Amino acid sequence: MSPTETTPVPLRIAHRAGLTPGATAVRAPEGELTYRQFDRRARAVAEELRAAGAGPEDTVLLGARRGLHWAVGLLGIWYAGAAPLLVDLDAPDERLRTLLRATGTRYAVAPDTHAAAMLQRRTGSELFWASTTTAAPTSAAPPADIAPGALAYVLFTSGSTGRPKPVAVGHAGLAAQAATLAERYGLTGQDAVLQFAAPAFDVSLEEALPTWCTGGAAVFVKDNVLSPAELEPFLAAERISVVNLPTPYWSQWAKDLERAPRPLPSALRRVVIGSDAGRTAALTRWTAAGHPPVISCYGLTESTITATSYEPAPAELARFTGDELIPLGEPLPGVRAYVLDEELREAPPGAAGELYLAGSCLARGYHGRPGLTSERFVADPFADTPGERMYRTGDRVTRAPGSGSLVFLGRADDQVKIRGHRVELKEAEAVVAAHPDVVDVVVRAVAAADGPQLAAWAAVTAGSPLTPEELRRHLLARTPRYLVPAVVTLMERLPRTPGGKLDPKALPAPALR
Repeated sequence: MSPTETTPVPLRIAHRAGLTPGATAVRAPEGELTYRQFDRRARAVAEELRAAGAGPEDTVLLGARRGLHWAVGLLGIWYAGAAPLLVDLDAPDERLRTLLRATGTRYAVAPDTHAAAMLQRRTGSELFWASTTTAAPTSAAPPADIAPGALAYVLFTSGSTGRPKPVAVGHAGLAAQAATLAERYGLTGQDAVLQFAAPAFDVSLEEALPTWCTGGAAVFVKDNVLSPAELEPFLAAERISVVNLPTPYWSQWAKDLERAPRPLPSALRRVVIGSDAGRTAALTRWTAAGHPPVISCYGLTESTITATSYEPAPAELARFTGDELIPLGEPLPGVRAYVLDEELREAPPGAAGELYLAGSCLARGYHGRPGLTSERFVADPFADTPGERMYRTGDRVTRAPGSGSLVFLGRADDQVKIRGHRVELKEAEAVVAAHPDVVDVVVRAVAAADGPQLAAWAAVTAGSPLTPEELRRHLLARTPRYLVPAVVTLMERLPRTPGGKLDPKALPAPALR
């Protein structure tokens, strides 16, 4: 029977392996796998996990770094009917132990005995583990028959209290997301899709799963900290057709191409960006230069990666009057987006409110934390079916009059008062980012003796002679004083997590005035 959009992702991949067994599924620095090899190695992992007792609702530590072993381990865990626990293997040992305790994880996959022993030492746990190197299973047992509501994966996000939040995503939401994005990006078996995101970041799933469901190749880059100019030869050599990049990384690429115009690799047909807010000026210049079309995506771990997308026509880009934030766009099929005031009433177009998401995109909640789940996943009063939920994103948005497109205004906690002026931190970041030598910036409000001050951390182009005082003078000549950071720290690059989000704890302390 042919799979449908509601068929769980691993069963769709197994079906694809039967249709095109000789096609390339994975390319990585350590080698390649056809769909037949990919499927058989994953079945071998599943066989070992089942023998150890792993099954539905069990979490399995995915103890492999990006590449062949990560791909095999991921699919093998699903073939066993279990759910991968996605972690950053470079995290401190105590962090790994905290995550395993929070999920009760007793199983793992690893490339070999040495890697498994290291995992057990680092986590302080006796883990039942399966190897990702076994070429084939000893039996002909098929992949587990997965229920749509079953647990698909657990991924931790940072919590405001400092305690990580384990987001539990179900197979139904993952299947809907993979099918929708495969169609949105126009993926086929001819595509080679860059695998750029860190394995502990859910965008890694968005890169791989729609690709494998449609028979394309996921191509793993060895190192995702290389510059955009260094990435281009890899894209050309591997004939990459689709890339999915953190927005700050793409913004850096756009500025670099503006300074040194050049054609991009000929096979590249689609650029997807997300994880942070981008600027319309960069998008306008990118489009005017004739580069591949960009689709900007927005979502959260709790919304199964991507919930909305924005892809403007040239005429729409021409209507932007300055350097606005790129809109969040429209909800994906099956996703409902509400803009609500504090009384949970729908805000009229043009008015600000908090964004709530509902529909097929929602995660099941926070694994093992019902109190936190009920706080953030609340009853949906607008749903046609009783009992449905919506998720409070904490993001302030508005609907653009006329188009109805969602426009990001900032986080609910990102508005501060500076010398009597109410300031959006994103607006302050925009004025700093407008300097031609600035490639990345973050602005925060910091406490000072005479009240809150704005502090900026900016990454500048290599070799730039720009100093903090020169940047401040440049800004003071062009923008209101209350929007100009009182202190600027220039850096080679901003500290970011493997998923491309800012790591605020790694920012150096500002030298307050």
